[in-house]
Amino acid sequence: MHFKRILATFFLAGSLIAFFSGLVVGQTVSNEGTEFWAVFPTHVAANLNGVRPLANYTVFITGKHASSGIITVGSFSQTFNLTQPNTVISISIPRNAAYINENEANTILPNRAIRIKVDPGKPKVVVYGHIFAGARSAASLILPKEALGQKYFSMNFTQQSAGNEGKNHIVIIATEPSTKIFLKRGNVDLVPGGIFLNNVGDVYEYLEGSDLTGVEISSDPITSACKRFAVFSGSSTTYITTSNCFGNLSSDPLYQQNYPVDSWGTSYGFIPFSNRSPTGSIQRANGNFLRVLAKENGTEVKIDGVLVGVLNAGQYYQTPGALTRSVLITSNNPVAVAQYALTQICAGGGVSDPDMVILNPVEFNIKDITVYSSTKEDITQQYVNIFIKTAAASSFKINGNAPSSSFSPLPAAPEYSYLQISLNQYNTSAFRLSADEGFNAIAYGFGDYESYAYSAGTNLASNQSITAVRKVTREELSNACTQEDFDFKVVLQAEADTIFWKFDTNDPGIKQVNPQGNPIQINDKTLYEYFYPRTYVFDTPGQKIIKVTVDYKDKNTCSSSKDHIDFVFEVYDPSIPLFDSPDEVCETATVSFTDKSTAKFKAISRWFWDFGDGATSTLQNPTHKYARYGEYTVKLIVDNETACIPDTFSKKIKVNARAVPDFSATDGLCANNTITFTDASSIPEGNIVKWIWDFGDETIIEVMNNQPVTHTYQKIGTYDVKLTLVSNSGCESQPSVKPVTVFSPTLVMGSMVYIIEGESVILNVAAAGNNLRFKWTPALALNRDDIQNPVASPLSDITYSLTITSEEGCEQTDTIAVIVLPGIKASNTFTPNGDGVNDVWTIENLNEYPGSEIHIYNRYGVKLFSSVGYPDPWDGKYQGEVLPVGTYYYIIDPKNGRKALSGSITILR
Repeated sequence: MHFKRILATFFLAGSLIAFFSGLVVGQTVSNEGTEFWAVFPTHVAANLNGVRPLANYTVFITGKHASSGIITVGSFSQTFNLTQPNTVISISIPRNAAYINENEANTILPNRAIRIKVDPGKPKVVVYGHIFAGARSAASLILPKEALGQKYFSMNFTQQSAGNEGKNHIVIIATEPSTKIFLKRGNVDLVPGGIFLNNVGDVYEYLEGSDLTGVEISSDPITSACKRFAVFSGSSTTYITTSNCFGNLSSDPLYQQNYPVDSWGTSYGFIPFSNRSPTGSIQRANGNFLRVLAKENGTEVKIDGVLVGVLNAGQYYQTPGALTRSVLITSNNPVAVAQYALTQICAGGGVSDPDMVILNPVEFNIKDITVYSSTKEDITQQYVNIFIKTAAASSFKINGNAPSSSFSPLPAAPEYSYLQISLNQYNTSAFRLSADEGFNAIAYGFGDYESYAYSAGTNLASNQSITAVRKVTREELSNACTQEDFDFKVVLQAEADTIFWKFDTNDPGIKQVNPQGNPIQINDKTLYEYFYPRTYVFDTPGQKIIKVTVDYKDKNTCSSSKDHIDFVFEVYDPSIPLFDSPDEVCETATVSFTDKSTAKFKAISRWFWDFGDGATSTLQNPTHKYARYGEYTVKLIVDNETACIPDTFSKKIKVNARAVPDFSATDGLCANNTITFTDASSIPEGNIVKWIWDFGDETIIEVMNNQPVTHTYQKIGTYDVKLTLVSNSGCESQPSVKPVTVFSPTLVMGSMVYIIEGESVILNVAAAGNNLRFKWTPALALNRDDIQNPVASPLSDITYSLTITSEEGCEQTDTIAVIVLPGIKASNTFTPNGDGVNDVWTIENLNEYPGSEIHIYNRYGVKLFSSVGYPDPWDGKYQGEVLPVGTYYYIIDPKNGRKALSGSITILR
C-alpha cells in the first residue's frame, strides 16, 4: 500500500472534495476513442444545370492531445498524425474504395467499412465523417467501438425527392466476426433470415423508398448476443418542407450514426438552428421539426411538461409544425430525439437545406470535448448550440475563453440554459468546449442550398466496462495513476464461469474460477460486476490494453464459450505541485505566489491553494495578504483533469509583525514654535530599528533611537505629523498621524527705511497670529500706534519698536529705523567764465545720497554730462569745449528708492 497516496486521498476531505468532484464514473464512455468504424452510403448527386458532381467522403480527426494512427478501407490505407492538440487533420477517402452504389444495396459488401485506428499507446481522438459535393453536404459524429451496442432503432425522415430519386437507408457495419443482425419493422423481418456479416468490416446497406424511422436493428440473441456493430441511417436525398412551403424545393442527403438504445435518455434540450441570409442579415427562421422515437411500449412524451403522445416501441412522435423556440423534451422511458433542418426555400429566407442531427440526452452530457467545424463544400455559416444547467453556464468556455454572448434560460425550464454561438468569429476550425459541469452540444453549418449537423460530443452507455476503484474512498475512475494501489472492477453482460485478467504484455495474468459476481441494474439491464483478486499498480503512464477473457456460465451468452474483451485504459503520472513565494513577508503585505507545477501528458487545468489562515484560491498565480503576523503553512494541489491525486506541496512562510507607531507632542507655547515629540510606539515581536518623522512642513528626518525629537515651525498652523517605524525584519509600519497646532505669532520687519525730510512713509511689516494686537513705541510722528502698518512722519532719524500679542498671550517684538535724509537742492544758474565765482553747477546735500546718478542733456536730448555721485561738479563744458549760454536739463536719481528729480539749469556768461 502506498502510504503517500492514502494521505493524499484523505487530504481531499472538506473543501477539496468539491474541487476534485466529478471523478466518479458509471458505465459510460465518451466519443473519444481509439477505434472507429464509418461508412460512405448511397448518395444522390445534385443536378447543377445538367452537371452532377460526385460526392466525396472525408474523415476529420481532432483531439485534446497529439496522436497518430491509420485509416483503412478495402485496399486503401493511410496513416494520420495529429501533431498538435486541438487542431484538425482531414483524410480524403477514395470513392472507389468505400462508396456504396445503389445497385449494391441489400447485399453484403466485404471490407467496405472505413476503419480509423489509433496507434497502440497513443491518446484517444475524436472523429467526424463528412459527405460533400456540389450543393450537397451531410456529416456525423463517429462513435468509438466501445460505445457501440447490440440494439438500435433507425432514425430517418419522410422520403420526398425530385423524380423519386432518393431513398431512406440503414447501413450496418460488423466490428466483430460472425455477427448476425435482424432488421424488423414491428413484427416484420425486412430481411428474412437476418443478415450474416462474417468478417470484421463487412457492410450491409438496406435501401427503401419509404420512411425507415423506427426499424429495429438488433443482433441475434442466440449467435451474436455480445457482438457490437455500428449503424448509420438517413437518406440518399430528401426534401424537408412545411405545409405552407411551395416552389423550388431543394433536397440534401441525411447522414447520422445511430446511438444504441442503451445510450438513449429521458431528457433532451432542443435549440433551433440559427439562420441567416446569404448576406449575413438575421432572418426569421421557420424553425425545425423534431422526432421522438420510443424503444418501449407505453412511452409518454412531453414537451415543456405538456403530454404530446404515448408511443409503443418503434413508434415516433413528430411535431405538427417546425419549432421556432427552445424546449425541453422529457419521457418516462428512454427515447431518441432528432432535429431536422428545412429545405432552403422553407427556411424563412436564410441559407439552409435538409439535414438531420440525433441529439444527446441530458443524462449523457460531457464536460470537455474538441469539436470540428467544417466549411465543405460551400458552408458559409458555422455554429454550435450549447445546452447546460443554468448554474454552470458561467463556467462554459470555448477555446479557453467565455463566449461573447450570454446564455438564456429555457422558458419552460429555467434550471437549464442555452446558447447559439457563431463560429465564424474565430480563426480556427477546431474548438475546445469545456465547463465545470456537463453540457450537450451540436455543431452545424449552412451554405447556399447546403447544410450539415452533428453532435459535438457526448458520453454514451457501455454494457461492458472496466474501472479503477480507489482503496479508501471507493471512487470509480475511468483512468488510473501511476504508483497508486487500485482495485479493478469489470462489468460484464452475463455471469462468468472463469475470468482471465492480463494487465500488460509482460503480465502472466490471473485466472479466476467461479468468481463471485454482483448483479447490478444499468439501463434496465442486469449486468454483473467482478473485482480483480488483487490490487494493481501501474509503474508507467500511457495507454494500457487490459485484456479480459471471459468464460460464461451460459455458453450461449455470446455465441461461444469465451468472450475476449480488450479495454483501453489511460494511465497518467500525477501532477507535481510546486510554487515560488517569499520566505518572509510583512503582515498586510501583498504576497505573490507563482505556480511552478509540472504535469505529464495532460496540462494542469485547476489549482487549489490553502494559505494556512483559512483563506483559499483557485487561481494559478494568486496573491494574498496575511492580516496577522506568525508562521503559516501554504499548501498547493493541482489537477490535470485525470483521476490522479497529486502530492501536496507545502511551504512555510514567516509573516513578520509590523510595529505600532504612537507618539505624544508638547505645545510650542510662545517660544519660537519649537515642539518636542516623544515616541510611545510598540511592536509585538522583534525590535524597532528606525523612526521616520515627517513633521508635515516638508521636513523629514530619520533617527535610530526612540529619544525625544524637537522641531521648530516657521509658520503658525496645524500640521499632520507622521511617525513611521521600521523593524529589524525590514517591515515598515503604517504611519501614525496626529495633528499638531503651532500658534506662536510671527513678525518680520525690515531693519530700516529712508525718507526725505518733510515726507512720510508707511511702515510695512509681516505679522501672523491669532487675533493679533499691535503696539508701536515711541508713538512720536506716527499716525497710530495700535495698527500693523502705521504712517511715520519723523523730522529726524528715529527707531520704532513693534510688539505683537496673539490671543493666546504670545508676544513677538522687533524694531525698524526710519532714516530722514535732507532734501537735494540744485541751483538753476551758474557762470562758468573762469573768474573763480560760481564757475560750477552746485547741488546741496547730494553727498547724503551715495550712488546717486546725475545726467545733463541739451535741448535736443544729447547727453552732455553723466556722473555717479558728484565728485567733480559740472563746469559747463562738453568734451572739453565750452558750451554756449543757454538752458540745459538735468535728472538726479538718488538710487535709494526715492523718486528722481529733474529740472533745468541756465549757463550765463
